[in-house]
Amino acid sequence: MTKERESKLKDITVLYVEDDAIVRIIIAKFMRRRCKAVFEAENGKAGVELYKQHEVDIVVTDLEMPVMNGFEMIGHILKIEREQPIIITTGYNDDEHTVIEACKHIIKPIDEEKLLNAIIDCVERSR
Repeated sequence: MTKERESKLKDITVLYVEDDAIVRIIIAKFMRRRCKAVFEAENGKAGVELYKQHEVDIVVTDLEMPVMNGFEMIGHILKIEREQPIIITTGYNDDEHTVIEACKHIIKPIDEEKLLNAIIDCVERSR
């Protein structure tokens, strides 16, 4: 990734929703070093609450989570902001784990460089 491209991340605020605590901590720490702000949630219900409290440029979310899954959370978010850019991170590579409204789908384990590029691409596309 070029320095110019990476510098774009400094203006981006991310909501990251992931139920696996270890993955969430590692990826959020990685993004926090590059992005303006990263808000973390452990399930879709907490994700919706954070979404309502903070203005975010992009939502990065898992799909299979307890309490409220990513599909339900995405539905709630899109009712609030129809054009919200969303990136799906999932361990499943099948049609059942595809969300047509999502900007990108990233299969786990997450390639950090691919995630950063997806964030920049999706945010630029939405502006």
